[in-house]
Amino acid sequence: MKKLALVPNALRDIGLDETRKLAQFLLEKGNAVFMEERFQNESLPNVQFVSLERMMQEAELAVVLGGDGTILDIAPQAARYHIPILGINLGSLGFLAQAEKGEYEIFDAILAGEYQLRDCMMLDCTILKNGEEINRFTALNDIVVSGDGYSRMVTVSASVNGTCIGTYSADGLIAATAVGSTAYSLSAGGAIMHPEIDAMILTPICPHTMKARSTVLPAKDVIEIASCPPYRSSVVVMADGKRKHVLEQDEQIRITRSEQKVQLLYTKDRNFFDVLRKKLSD
Repeated sequence: MKKLALVPNALRDIGLDETRKLAQFLLEKGNAVFMEERFQNESLPNVQFVSLERMMQEAELAVVLGGDGTILDIAPQAARYHIPILGINLGSLGFLAQAEKGEYEIFDAILAGEYQLRDCMMLDCTILKNGEEINRFTALNDIVVSGDGYSRMVTVSASVNGTCIGTYSADGLIAATAVGSTAYSLSAGGAIMHPEIDAMILTPICPHTMKARSTVLPAKDVIEIASCPPYRSSVVVMADGKRKHVLEQDEQIRITRSEQKVQLLYTKDRNFFDVLRKKLSD
């Protein structure tokens, strides 16, 4: 890999100081470095500034500097252009990142071909009205159905492959991938799944019952969610933390495994359980 795209989070990397250091490091190694043209006034010599589309077409690897949210933002484009992602964590937890700030030695292993690619399942979320598709979006971590506003309870029903599995009065419902199981779903009491498991997990958020529990489902299953009376609040659909749709009472949500996959790059000595123990330690 000799053509690298740098994708910084300017809120995490103030003044793009870390991005500048990494760009210089990679250029000195003889790599071509691409960035979006919106950063062209940031004093980054010898970096090639192009459109996002051109950058994803040219690059062999997207190096993301930020937190998990920055990786989630670029994931749909990376999946579309079949570009693997390497995350440099400048945030707090950083479960999706493969290195921490300043750990540039990882590139010695990458440039020597000592790495592995993990195919990560994504979710397609389709909004239906009278059986017709009216909206569609994709997520790497999770699709969240929740009340619109602070601590607003909603009532939603969920079915799997046409069979109702329950009606939930709760703050919302999370459908997550295995990769996303360590994000919002974990905070809501869901199980941790190894990222190589091809499955989904459905987790209620603060349910108003002791019987509602997180449920792991095969990836081939079809999840359908609909709003139910009493209609206490507007129902919002989020994909990887981004507001995507306000659900009307006569609309339904269908969640399925996406045909697209995101590739995350890891060095061969990186172990999921080591990362998990480190990130979740007190």
